[in-house]
Amino acid sequence: DRQAILGVLEEALSQDPARVAQAEGNLATLATNLYFHANLFVSKHETKITLKNGVDKYWRKTLQNPIAVREKDVIRPRLMSMFDEDSPLVALQYCVTVAKIARWEYPRVWPGFAEELLAQIHAIFNDRDSSEARRSVMENNTLYTLHLFVKTLSARTLPLERQRMREITPLVFSVLVPIYTQRIGQFERTLLQAGGNIAENKAFFSETLPLLKSVRLCIKVLRRLWVFGHEKIESATAIAQNFYATALSHQSAFYDFFRSLPDGAAPDDYMLVLRKVVLLYGKLYLDFQKYHAVQFITLPCTKSMLQWYWEQISSEATRLTPLSSDGHYTAEPTLEPLLIQGLILYKNVVKNFFYQTDDGEDVDAEATRCRRLIDSEILTPTLIAQMAELLMLHYIPLKPKDLEQWQDDPEGWIADEDSDYWGLDVRPCAEHLFVDLVNQNRSQLVPVLANFAQQVNVTNGTCSPAELHYQREGKYAALGLCANDLYDYFDFCQWLQQHAAIDSSDPVVKWRIAWLIGKWIVVKFSVDQRPHAYSLLIELARPSEPLIVRIEALSSLMRCIEDWDFVAEQFAPFVQHAFERITSVLSAMTMPDSRMRMVNFLSALVQRMQREIVPHAAHVLQLIPHLWESATGENMYQMAILVLVTKVVEALGAQSTELQEFVVPLIRYSVDIDQPAHVYLVEDGIELWLMLIRNATALRPALTSLLPHASRLIQYSTETLRKVLKVVEGYLLIDGVCVFEKCGPAITEALHTLVSDASLTVRATAVGYNALSVLIQCVPENISSQTLVESNILWTAFTRIVDRTEAALMLVHHAMFLSRVAVHYPTLFVKFLSMQETTLASTFTENWVGLFDDVGNVAQRRLLALGFAVAIATTNDGVLKALPLMMPVWNDIMSDTGSSLVFFSDIDDDMPDECGDAIVAENIRRQKLLSADPTHKSDIRHKLASSMEECKRLNGAARFEAILAQVDSSDLEDFRNQLS
Repeated sequence: DRQAILGVLEEALSQDPARVAQAEGNLATLATNLYFHANLFVSKHETKITLKNGVDKYWRKTLQNPIAVREKDVIRPRLMSMFDEDSPLVALQYCVTVAKIARWEYPRVWPGFAEELLAQIHAIFNDRDSSEARRSVMENNTLYTLHLFVKTLSARTLPLERQRMREITPLVFSVLVPIYTQRIGQFERTLLQAGGNIAENKAFFSETLPLLKSVRLCIKVLRRLWVFGHEKIESATAIAQNFYATALSHQSAFYDFFRSLPDGAAPDDYMLVLRKVVLLYGKLYLDFQKYHAVQFITLPCTKSMLQWYWEQISSEATRLTPLSSDGHYTAEPTLEPLLIQGLILYKNVVKNFFYQTDDGEDVDAEATRCRRLIDSEILTPTLIAQMAELLMLHYIPLKPKDLEQWQDDPEGWIADEDSDYWGLDVRPCAEHLFVDLVNQNRSQLVPVLANFAQQVNVTNGTCSPAELHYQREGKYAALGLCANDLYDYFDFCQWLQQHAAIDSSDPVVKWRIAWLIGKWIVVKFSVDQRPHAYSLLIELARPSEPLIVRIEALSSLMRCIEDWDFVAEQFAPFVQHAFERITSVLSAMTMPDSRMRMVNFLSALVQRMQREIVPHAAHVLQLIPHLWESATGENMYQMAILVLVTKVVEALGAQSTELQEFVVPLIRYSVDIDQPAHVYLVEDGIELWLMLIRNATALRPALTSLLPHASRLIQYSTETLRKVLKVVEGYLLIDGVCVFEKCGPAITEALHTLVSDASLTVRATAVGYNALSVLIQCVPENISSQTLVESNILWTAFTRIVDRTEAALMLVHHAMFLSRVAVHYPTLFVKFLSMQETTLASTFTENWVGLFDDVGNVAQRRLLALGFAVAIATTNDGVLKALPLMMPVWNDIMSDTGSSLVFFSDIDDDMPDECGDAIVAENIRRQKLLSADPTHKSDIRHKLASSMEECKRLNGAARFEAILAQVDSSDLEDFRNQLS
């Protein structure tokens, strides 16, 4: 019942909260009923909003209580009947709703949507019975709906949708171009009738605003169809090609009108629409150039369009570099986005993959044609020279607004400079064009530019100070931007000696000199001249200088330090001053991103200086508490601080033991998985923890207090698991007994959970067992054996080998662990085997010995052989039955001449290649552990002989001989010969 629905909607608009709540409940119930949404097509605002909400909730099939198919069939035809909504906000929501349905259902479910909407637009255009206001509203709403539809369709890449778009393109052009042409004609006639006194003619603006809105929407639709609706532009209809050909004349007319309006003459909304109309033509050209680069050049109108843009760039140039009140230039507002469009258009012509020609056999005829047109008609040598000069003198110098931001927000200005959004501002865009122009025309421009850079600015009375400023600023900017092209023609080191920036009173000169050093240091800067650059940058970072100059000086200093040719010893005399400058700048900064940049600089400085930084480490560490406090809530900033502390610990080496009390709170906060910030900090926190434990010479209470976090991280970690286990190993290597007494059961249980997880990779299982191996080697049997038994880790490895359901590559790690237990905890291992029933022990031993052939590492093969030797000291028949299988293994090991070698793969493979002082403590501990390993230390012949004697003693001579009788006679003879 439509009236019932309207009644509920009226109740929802009540001022009584109780009535509103009841109405909302009734609406939620009604919305699930059949034909509820089909009855919302009434000329009331609330029905359209309800329809929009209902479509969002219930139109798609995957949602709960979706609108029925038969109701959708009723709704679709009615959608075209409600475009007369005159409320802008309600009309906007309705148009979005119609376009959203079309997006979901075109072309498969509603293949005729485009034709129906275009028929509606055509009927509105030809309607002479309705009032002008109603036609204007309906035209605006339908065009906006078409714009949303085409925008969505142009982003799709499926063949069917692209094909349908190409099919409807001629129809859209045939409907919209007449509307576009007529509205422009009406605008021109109205403008002509208004005469020259437009500023006071308020009726003119109210009359032409709807015309501009229609033109704007037409261009929005047609520019996308011109670019995406044609596979080849040559196949476009005559009406489409005429639209593109006449676009420049229309744009220039609108732009001239835009410039002719005095400030405040037209309403703001009018100026906004007019501005968008002018810029939409530029978007048309840019999209066409991007997706049809070749056709963009070959079309006849391109040359005129680019010339027009160059005229605007040239005429607006002097407005970008205003002089003082007594100069020649005036600071007038410009339409900067238009200049940006022109600069990007030229940039894409100057350097474009599609216009590159090769000298090889495969010559692209289209590229050759484009290159010929560009060189002969578009980018002539004369224009190239003019363009380079204009850009250098007016576009790439710093502008007054830059200098204003230096004073108001220097950190924000630097952040904008470092961003990649160069296409949003005139100066960065001009810089990219200038670099490409010089790079692509080196033979013409580089010698001229190098000669110009060598010239000294001299005041001759004809140039004002402001003009000299822009000349110098443009020259310096060009010198830095084109360093990669100028280095063979220009000696920057000599030039730098002649330009004393310290003596200048102009902060722009000082900033630019610091910026230039940063640009040239990575291109061409002799090693013997680098101390002069360091000294200059340190001086430019003095507290007396403007903050913007100090930040740039330190940024360039960081590039010097990160350069490949950096020599730590050469920079050593400047380290103390560098730290003082960085500290001073940090205290003046307020933005976390800027402070993080300086912290990263400190990290790079500490890393590159290594041991040279030790005398200055205290200065760095004094900064950490304040930095950490200021970084509260700034996770990226805290990560940078953790990296800095890690670098300091690495540089200090064994001396970092004294820092444990200082560093442990940072680690605890970073690796505590109960802290929300651990999501960001845990990786860097573990890295710091690992570096601290590797360099520690003793375990202090603060460092020991972190152990509970290690067991939790073993169960939590994924990418960081390997480093967490290295931390655990580091603790055990320092003092295994102390560590096990404090946290042994928790660590053992966590490692057992890890290695028993069948879903993990072989690599994860291997690192887990490696940590267990270190534990066994560092903790005596009488301390840890009970914990190992209670954790069931022996049983887990035992059953995996018995079942043999996993791949041999995985089973090897279970076997190596049990062999390690046998070698270091023989009493525990023999007791564990003796407790197993004969059949189970026999299966285990056969599979265990059978894995020997899957091991290639010599040390691991020796470990397995020693484990077998320990296992035979038993009376369990299941184990002794495998003696014939063990004998060939022992013979192989005893005859292997390389069996006593120590392979570096057995050392911690997570160590850096260059093992310097920073990790010497961990290195020594691992070397000691390796040298004490029975796998390398023990005489295997002696061990085998003693094991055989123990087996004989336990089983008796007669039974022992009976067991040996099962061994192949040749294997037994070979065994006895090698033992003797």
